[in-house]
Amino acid sequence: MLKSNLGHTMLDNKIKSVAELSRKVDISRETLRKIYNGQRLETVSFEIVVKLCDFFKCQIKDIIEYIPDETQEIV
Repeated sequence: MLKSNLGHTMLDNKIKSVAELSRKVDISRETLRKIYNGQRLETVSFEIVVKLCDFFKCQIKDIIEYIPDETQEIV
């Protein structure tokens, strides 16, 4: 499962809204809104994640975090 940490990272960096972030990083509001809300994270391009990491000077896990599904059996 993927979890969005974008909201926490925005808060830590005093970015007040998705619209403000969109203007600063030149990524569409709709794309950022999906990441912020944790929607369809598996479809987010690596390029966008890297752009956000560069802007925030952070690690990938500060944007999107992988949480293993403990109920899924490894075969």
